[in-house]
Amino acid sequence: MADWAELHQDLLAFIAKRIGLLEDFISFARVCKSWCSVAVKRNFNGSRQTPWLMLAGEEEEEAENLITSDYRRFISITNGELIGRIMLPEAKGKRCLESLGWFVTISETGDMSLLNPMSRVQISLPHITTFKNYVEGLPTIFNIVQKAVLSSVPSPSSKDYALMVIYEGCLYPGAILWARRWGKDFCLRRLGSNPTKAREVGQIGAPKFIGPKQLYIVESQGELLIVVRDGCDISFADEKDHESFMKGSLEETLYNFDEPRIHYGVQEFRVFKVDLLSDGWTSELIQSLGDNALFLGDSSSISIEASKFPGIRPNCIYYTDDNWEAYIYSKQGGGKDTGIYNLEDRSRTAFYQGVSRSRVCPPLWVSPSF
Repeated sequence: MADWAELHQDLLAFIAKRIGLLEDFISFARVCKSWCSVAVKRNFNGSRQTPWLMLAGEEEEEAENLITSDYRRFISITNGELIGRIMLPEAKGKRCLESLGWFVTISETGDMSLLNPMSRVQISLPHITTFKNYVEGLPTIFNIVQKAVLSSVPSPSSKDYALMVIYEGCLYPGAILWARRWGKDFCLRRLGSNPTKAREVGQIGAPKFIGPKQLYIVESQGELLIVVRDGCDISFADEKDHESFMKGSLEETLYNFDEPRIHYGVQEFRVFKVDLLSDGWTSELIQSLGDNALFLGDSSSISIEASKFPGIRPNCIYYTDDNWEAYIYSKQGGGKDTGIYNLEDRSRTAFYQGVSRSRVCPPLWVSPSF
């Protein structure tokens, strides 16, 4: 039998350069020290990658106490298997919002940073108290920031990038385009010359959309899509809990609801194709994504061509839990509402069989980079 560890370095480099997925490249590097020695950036020619699922922080025993682990687990979407446990103490106990493979991390005290989860490079950001219209004493620091989007991949040595942060309906310091719910309409807004003000471009309004929804904007094969997620509103098994919640008088029972007392979860997704015009916009409800698959979740929205990646289902929406009301009022936190939604037959299936819950940073999509 051949000794695979004795293969010539040039041959190993030739093999490495033919690997397209970063997760496969990592598996290649784990074979032995000889293979690992050629698993370097210059030998990786992979271009666009499938998103990885980063699970919530784990708890481990230390001196008879449970503490949050410094490690985070990453799951492959193509086969559902563990890619690896990556040491990431910089994200410990923090909320993470992903954009272009980087995290915007937010601590309980309001410290903010940009963090690359692969290289662990950090870039400091202004403290959350410097936000315009910041109000002290909000219920939790973790649900103040709603979205974070980078204009380009950042670098510690360069300021040639912008970060848009949407918080409590405001912007800091400002950047591009976003959608939000307003009454029974869904509004698309674009920033003007003032980086903290925006103008409304258009609306999607219809009686069937009345009620709590979640909105996502995603670019897919050159087209701009708005995806409406139905099923984000929470309900209570006990009518008294529901009445207290509607009255806003649940302060005494905050974080005190067991799982059977709270219900929520995806019912359906609707996808609109949007054409931006100089004087407004038009929208069209579409029934198929074709060969594309969407990955939607807290902050990050991604589209990929399914046929280029074995194991990815076309015309499907992969989603993670981003219901922050459930995070606040549930003992277990968020993370249970994840799955795959088939746009053709409206079916829902699971893609991760385990349980990963958190009140701070539930599972989220990560765009991996070397």
